[in-house]
Amino acid sequence: MKKTIFKAFGLLALGTALVGCGNNGNSGDEGSTDADGKTTISFTWWGSEVRHEKYIESIKEFEKENPDIKVEYEYGSWDDYWKKLATKSASGELPDVIQMDLQYIAQYGTKNQLADMSEFIGNEIKTDDIKDSILATGELDGSIYGVPASVNTMATLYNPALVEQGGVDIDFADYSFDEFVSSAAAVATATGDYGWNDNNDNSTIMQYFLRTKGEDLYQYDADGKPEVGFTKENWVEFMSAIADLTKDEAMPTAEVTSNAKSFDEYPFSQGKAAYMMTWSNQYLTYKASAAEGVEMSLALPFDSSDGAMAYRPGFFYSIANKSESKEAAAKFVDFLVNSEEANKIIGTERGIPANDAVKEILYDDMTADEQESSDFLDDIADIVGDPSPVPPIGFAEINTYFKELYAEITYGTMTPEETYDAFTKKCEEIFAENYE
Repeated sequence: MKKTIFKAFGLLALGTALVGCGNNGNSGDEGSTDADGKTTISFTWWGSEVRHEKYIESIKEFEKENPDIKVEYEYGSWDDYWKKLATKSASGELPDVIQMDLQYIAQYGTKNQLADMSEFIGNEIKTDDIKDSILATGELDGSIYGVPASVNTMATLYNPALVEQGGVDIDFADYSFDEFVSSAAAVATATGDYGWNDNNDNSTIMQYFLRTKGEDLYQYDADGKPEVGFTKENWVEFMSAIADLTKDEAMPTAEVTSNAKSFDEYPFSQGKAAYMMTWSNQYLTYKASAAEGVEMSLALPFDSSDGAMAYRPGFFYSIANKSESKEAAAKFVDFLVNSEEANKIIGTERGIPANDAVKEILYDDMTADEQESSDFLDDIADIVGDPSPVPPIGFAEINTYFKELYAEITYGTMTPEETYDAFTKKCEEIFAENYE
């Protein structure tokens, strides 16, 4: 496989810009058998219209290859999806196969809603071609609650022209956080544009920064209970940099980013910001959203050489613990993860496949940008560290609170020290509420 370093692909569905909902008009019981003796399983997902069409076509192929299994399905937008899933969970009616997100997998897994898929790994579900470090992202306390479908990693997008105007020489193969911040400030001074455009998922940037310090947003103690995983010193260092940059108008306030209704409304897409830190699978999306004449490239993030980088799943396939047809469900998951036919239908709509063999099969049919994304993920294999722990129960609430505090920093209404005290207090409250 050809390799080209520091480039990546955009995934349509990471929880944003999702449309449509519906089902196939069937509502049979989970694990039911129809008049023809077929086992019926259910499958639910979120995504764009493109994803809906590809999954439905894949389901038809699966049923053709497995005439004894019938797959009923339902899909929707990100927000509606999680509302419906919560309702189904409360009533004990989760679908057999569930598209699951990283920030919710602990919530559903540890509350006995998801099956431990360990018994199927290596049997009904083959994972030989998924790196151990990627497969481990769905594991908690020795149980595997999801098999990853796609993979990405933290990266830096940059506008070469604006970076050059900033006059700070950056070696994108090896540069520090301080050099990154200095370059962003210099760009703003030289051009009047932003140096660094943050993104709406800004807690992931903080988490990456903490990983460069050997810490994380959260960790688990010997009893499996979550706790804050970072020091005040490192939190304050990061937030102070954000405060200084926004005060000097080298970064936009949180209002600018949160009010953007689409990728093309970001200053970075408009050629009005030099840097954007985000997941590597967003690269193609930003390129497609860029204003005419705006060029962008992709590079390693700062301080990437000591295991700070890690592979992150786009999402997982999970199986409901109450499913009466777990083996059939596992067979369907294996089909989605490993089948050449299914993956030729789905392509890279979910992002670059977590399955290396599938990625190899699809490579020649990928666009140039998709191939660059695939190469990027391969090229960092020697420097990635262990994945962060699975987010604890209540992390969605913690993440929302982080965004609120981050916004206060950009408005200058709270100090970094104040946000540290507020955030750690909130974490401790949520951990205590969800873990005995």
